[in-house]
Amino acid sequence: MIIAAIIIVPLLAALAAYFSKSSRASRYILVTAAVIHTILSACLPAFGEPLHIFSNLELYLDDTALPVIAATTLLFLLTSLYMFSWLKEDQARENPDKSSMKHSTFIAIMLVFLTTMTLTALAQDLGTLWVAVEATTLASAPLINYRRSKTSLEAMWKYLLICSVGIGLALFGTMLIAASLNAANLGLSYDILSVVARTAKYNMMWFKAGFVFCFAGYGLKMGLAPFHTWMPDAYSEAPAPAAALISGSLVNCSFLAVIRIWEITPASLKSSCGGYLKFFGFFSLIVAAFFIIRQKDFKRMLAYSSVEHMGLLILLIAYNHHMMARLHLISHSLIKMALFLLAGNIVMCYRTQSIAQVRGLFARLPKNGALWIGGLLLICGTPPSPLFFTEWQLVTSMGIIPGTAILLLLLIIFCGMGYCMLKMTEPAAEKSAVDENVEKLHTVPGAAITLLLMLGLAIGAMFLMR
Repeated sequence: MIIAAIIIVPLLAALAAYFSKSSRASRYILVTAAVIHTILSACLPAFGEPLHIFSNLELYLDDTALPVIAATTLLFLLTSLYMFSWLKEDQARENPDKSSMKHSTFIAIMLVFLTTMTLTALAQDLGTLWVAVEATTLASAPLINYRRSKTSLEAMWKYLLICSVGIGLALFGTMLIAASLNAANLGLSYDILSVVARTAKYNMMWFKAGFVFCFAGYGLKMGLAPFHTWMPDAYSEAPAPAAALISGSLVNCSFLAVIRIWEITPASLKSSCGGYLKFFGFFSLIVAAFFIIRQKDFKRMLAYSSVEHMGLLILLIAYNHHMMARLHLISHSLIKMALFLLAGNIVMCYRTQSIAQVRGLFARLPKNGALWIGGLLLICGTPPSPLFFTEWQLVTSMGIIPGTAILLLLLIIFCGMGYCMLKMTEPAAEKSAVDENVEKLHTVPGAAITLLLMLGLAIGAMFLMR
């Protein structure tokens, strides 16, 4: 009952928001649906009975998907609260010649997007998982084109085209994994638990080929290098709430798909398949470091930061730090959401995404500026960021050479982001008054950063007591 409700409620809210007569009514519908979804998600671990779709397909929450559904519902709740004020301010500042998407339509698509991400987390068979991940692509693409400009339209189609290629690769990989079962005469049940119970009976050649295609497909949607090319354009063109959810929640769904495939990988193939994870994890860090150090657009810089952290997540899984991977996923989601909301505030105030053109941030947006600096330090793993502990665990378990390489890449990324911080906070040539209306939008990202600091301090205290 709860699982059915958690999927149906956002869809009904989307219909209500789309046909609402005023922007204010649609905003109330959004927040109400987000609160209900959060309550239902909190009840899932204790009361979420499996939902049968067909005779052998079920939806339910397991331990693997728990951090994904937790991050998704928390981020959507915070983003919806932010949107309540952001939509009003954005409408007031929009130029008359622009034709942004109607607020009711934007909110309706956001709610459908929430449904698809929830379905991805609850999917327990390879077929439904693929359908759900594809649905997240279709639901999130229109959000990128909120401004309906030439560049946002181009970014949307680039996102659709590249991610559709990835989804096609994942479909072919899923078919190969199915073939590996059929080749062993194991029937047609591809639910996760059933497959895990029979991993020793795979046709190994077919499964390994399927793993490669699934990893390439879902890794593309996840943003691993060199499949990351859609990320900078999509993140820079999407409005603040959409960018926050795409960077904080959408990539988690693709990461979950990779984990699902990794979970059913036979022990005899773990070493070779793990080699793919390590290679693309390292390569993502290298690409992120190279592009962040020379970045001139602060929203694109955040996009390459996502490439970095997707690489770190994959490395944590490859080195069997599953609990740390969960902590890293939730922490990265919250920090990246806060940073994109703050970036949206800065863009709203300065009308630019260029690092060189933003000056005197502390003078015009003192609270947002302080949170922006704090968020960048947290995303770089500066203590007491929770990411410090996950990165420390990874580096200390890798050996001297790979661990040193990771530290060097993280240092380069920190220097690139540090340059951005210094440039944007330099005093402006002319004195500027505080933009009070935009300054009020700091509340939600401030709450997220405060929550992360408390989490980091709690984890630090636990480490000291060990």
